[in-house]
Amino acid sequence: PYRKNLTPLPSPLRPHCPANQRLRLWRPLVPRTQRTAQLSDDDLKRIEDVMAHAWELDTHATYAAGLLNFMVFCDQKNIPEGDRAPASQLLIMSFVSTLAAAYSGSAISNYVYGVRAWHILHSVPWKINKPELEALLKAAEKLTPPSSRRKKRRPYTIDFMLAIRQNMDLTTPLGASVFACLSTCFFATGRVGEFTVQRLDAFDPSLHVSRTQVRYDQDREGQRVTVLHIPHTKAAPQGEDVCWARQEGPMDPDSALAHHLEVNDPPPNGHLFAYRHKTSGKKGLAILGYVDVIALVA
Repeated sequence: PYRKNLTPLPSPLRPHCPANQRLRLWRPLVPRTQRTAQLSDDDLKRIEDVMAHAWELDTHATYAAGLLNFMVFCDQKNIPEGDRAPASQLLIMSFVSTLAAAYSGSAISNYVYGVRAWHILHSVPWKINKPELEALLKAAEKLTPPSSRRKKRRPYTIDFMLAIRQNMDLTTPLGASVFACLSTCFFATGRVGEFTVQRLDAFDPSLHVSRTQVRYDQDREGQRVTVLHIPHTKAAPQGEDVCWARQEGPMDPDSALAHHLEVNDPPPNGHLFAYRHKTSGKKGLAILGYVDVIALVA
């Protein structure tokens, strides 16, 4: 369900659907089929299906929030459907100005890019003056309310992670998994989102690292390194390898991973950091579960 203050007026152009499908399923007043007479409906759908892959699924969900806010804004201003796509320069500038000082500058930028992506996906011209829009978005960033600015976070250092380790119970399946993931992210300089899954049951071998994608190699000095292949990242859609070398002391990622494998024994083709869930068998390490554990012991 929509939030009470973000509920669009009912319209056949905007069916209720999951956020990551909103860019595709919400339609402009004039569909692509009425602008192209030479191609079949199947041809046009194929174009849309392919173009949708230009954005990652989580980007679709992020941009969907912008499209929702834009449509609610248009409803409140009684903007006719035909004037929403293509959106005029004045309409987009008014949209940004309305949000300024109420939302963070980064959120407003994402909202605008979401509306732009919706135009592109449905072959609607995006005729917005770029310098003028950039100036307004810069102003919106300066007007970000203090409540929307994130507090500075403590950097992850060896000492900080050692303090986390001391407060964790590494004998538990979740503790062993989280600590192995923590040390992996630090020494492989990887993003947590690249080594975790969105939900317990959301493991996808085409996106997430599995146990079979761990191998061992040597560096130029002949020292053994552990190599993990990540099948898909935003920066490398075809996948990339990350690696670490053995470290001295309790933060050693080799020892952390070996301990995790001993405690949880994830399946060969399952999530590398899968753990023995207390009620659901072996499940992938979800990012929210990871964050909750770190926040609890940090």
